Amino acid sequence: MGFVPISIDKYIKNHLESNPSENEKDLRKHLYSALEDSKKGVKCSCGNDIWVIGSAFAGNSCFTCITGESQFDSDYEIDLAIKKNDNK
Repeated sequence: MGFVPISIDKYIKNHLESNPSENEKDLRKHLYSALEDSKKGVKCSCGNDIWVIGSAFAGNSCFTCITGESQFDSDYEIDLAIKKNDNK
């Protein structure tokens, strides 16, 4: 299957509902920074595209390197990052 696309605003809303002690400004800054790195072509140390949502929390890495899982069937990814990767 693949990642489930989500907008940054929707992801932030969902994340803050589940994690009310998180700082919205910092979360937004980290997500946009990871998205910009993704758009620039920054890769994980293993050579795969970075996972923007995970990279906002754990540094620029791919889904597998961050989670240890190889399948991402129902995991969110920022829609703009998916569109960037689809255009390759």
